[in-house]
Amino acid sequence: MKFLEKLTSKKGQVSMEIGILVAAAVAVAAIAAYFYATNVKNAQADTGASAASTTGNLTNIADSATSGISSITLTA
Repeated sequence: MKFLEKLTSKKGQVSMEIGILVAAAVAVAAIAAYFYATNVKNAQADTGASAASTTGNLTNIADSATSGISSITLTA
């Protein structure tokens, strides 16, 4: 309990050490939130570009497959 007495003053005020600790925790949380938000934004852009590329490739494959249908002949 002596450790707790050192952290708080006799008047019941929160000591400067606890205030600095809370401020540091808030700063770290803000920095982490910034990096999280920027990574989500970048991932969204990359995912959109990848989806567009995949759609284009699948369209080309479907066009190639359907253009070959007319050349199919049946022999008996």
